[in-house]
Amino acid sequence: MEKIAVLGPNGTFSDSASIEYINEFNNELEQVYYSTIDDAFHSVGAECEVGIIPVENTLDGYVQRTLDLLLEMNVYIENEISIPVQFSLVSNTENIEDIKKLYVQFKTSGQCRKFIDGLRDVQIIITESNMESFNKAEEGNIGEAAIIPGHMFEHSTASFKIKNVTDSINNYTRFIVVRQGDLKVDITDNKDIKVPLYIMPDNDRPGILFDILKEFSLNRINLVSIMSRPTKLDMGTYNFYLEINGDFKQKEKIINTINKIKEDYKIKVLGFYSIN
Repeated sequence: MEKIAVLGPNGTFSDSASIEYINEFNNELEQVYYSTIDDAFHSVGAECEVGIIPVENTLDGYVQRTLDLLLEMNVYIENEISIPVQFSLVSNTENIEDIKKLYVQFKTSGQCRKFIDGLRDVQIIITESNMESFNKAEEGNIGEAAIIPGHMFEHSTASFKIKNVTDSINNYTRFIVVRQGDLKVDITDNKDIKVPLYIMPDNDRPGILFDILKEFSLNRINLVSIMSRPTKLDMGTYNFYLEINGDFKQKEKIINTINKIKEDYKIKVLGFYSIN
């Protein structure tokens, strides 16, 4: 049985995403939990055959560490899945004014910013996972609170609760499914195509980004995302992370456009797969 690396512990949104993925695509996968994104990534090809990794959130944008590891490691993306994400507050207090310390996961804080900014004289403690926040609140220390996954709301024994503290009801997190090795193209007829990739210029000059974007525009290929990521080699030098979203009939056009850009720039295609 293959194993899937999950950003744990049990009860996180990554756990929920992995369960949904297993039920929909591969019910032979066994979950293995890891405490950090780095640990989950590095387990792929070692302890686990695949990993499910958070990459983007509606409210808080891309997970920068995930983007960096996609470039650094020998993995490719074979699929993706998005799940709805809502958060609750649980507190060992009589009311919200008595909260002195709040535990919140590092990405969760950006999705509950309005609520957090409305608190006064509260110490904010950033955690590695939403379940770490949940467990801290469950210790029952007076004056301590946590923002936790909405699906864990009923499991909390805290005395004061608020069901939803998310900035938007239309909040989703997108997860990618990665494997070790060289890219495998997996396209299904009548489904859209997703192609994430890195373009890595050798040097900086005026017009580089224009030249790259021009090729996609001339071929009427839709870019749904473009980001500059530091090369970590020299100040002011960047790679470009892009995501292509196209019709399955554009497969050859997308491949030809990427090959054209490869004539001038180094490219790492991270995935070439169908999406629902």
